[in-house]
Amino acid sequence: MAKAEWDLFSNRFEKATRGNYTKAIAVGLQHCSSLFADSATVPVALTCYNLVKPKFDLFKAAVTALNSQSGTQGGDVLGFKKLIKSMRTKLDYWQALIKAVYPAETDTFVALFPKGRTPFNRGSHQNKVDAVGTLIETIGSDASLAAVKALIETFYTNMLATFETKDSSKETTKTDSTAVETARINMCIEMQGNFGLLTTAFKAKPSLAAKYFDEELLRNILQMIFALTIKALTNKNIFKRTFAKPLTQKIKVTNNTNTVCILFLSEKKLGETGLMFVLIQPLSIATFLLTDLGDPSTQTYLNIYNTNTQIKARVMVKIL
Repeated sequence: MAKAEWDLFSNRFEKATRGNYTKAIAVGLQHCSSLFADSATVPVALTCYNLVKPKFDLFKAAVTALNSQSGTQGGDVLGFKKLIKSMRTKLDYWQALIKAVYPAETDTFVALFPKGRTPFNRGSHQNKVDAVGTLIETIGSDASLAAVKALIETFYTNMLATFETKDSSKETTKTDSTAVETARINMCIEMQGNFGLLTTAFKAKPSLAAKYFDEELLRNILQMIFALTIKALTNKNIFKRTFAKPLTQKIKVTNNTNTVCILFLSEKKLGETGLMFVLIQPLSIATFLLTDLGDPSTQTYLNIYNTNTQIKARVMVKIL
């Protein structure tokens, strides 16, 4: 799974927690807790705590609301699906009652079910709701079908209510999800601001600000990892990327199969191996500089080639 690269001039807190609210809470909680621990003795810690804590609380509350609503939505959707499933049996019963009045070969029965059972069994949920509504309208004021019409109308009323509840739950979940994302970004903006305040306060020795941020967790989240399966005698592109520090960038490769692979940079997505490359030995783990693989200034595609004629290679590439 690829993650965004760690770079200096971006909101690393927002980037690291994007799409992962559990980690976002962990990052925010560590920051708030460490600031609170020093708030009585370190003035800048108190300032930062007062800035970020309200935003963290709003984010955590929004996540709780979203998780609760997601459970509600799941129940509502499941309830409607169960109702749809039960309609198959209901339809058998309705048709049996109608056939007692209008046999299957009559024009009236055909008019009630011009496409047979298909509209009730296939298509979207809305189509199935519409099929039941159409059946009720087609029966109309036929006195001989009044009893079965009443049964269908009762089912239809329940169907509409459940359908509307399901859609309402989805809309609420969508709204809650937007609120969580907004709250997460606001918290991360505050953390980025605190990073500036703390590094300014400790500019003579920036490492003193490190305890207020879980840097190890952030780095682990932002590392880029690619799990690859490469067919025999096949060249595969891993990614195209321009690195912030190409001369010092390192790449760790784990070869999990008894194959020899070639790792190299190329100017084209599936370019051929050039003069510079590294061999990935079978069942090995090795770390290389990006410059070992080619010229990163002109060759922006990282490729890997499986030299084996029969075996698929399974390789893990990690950008350190």
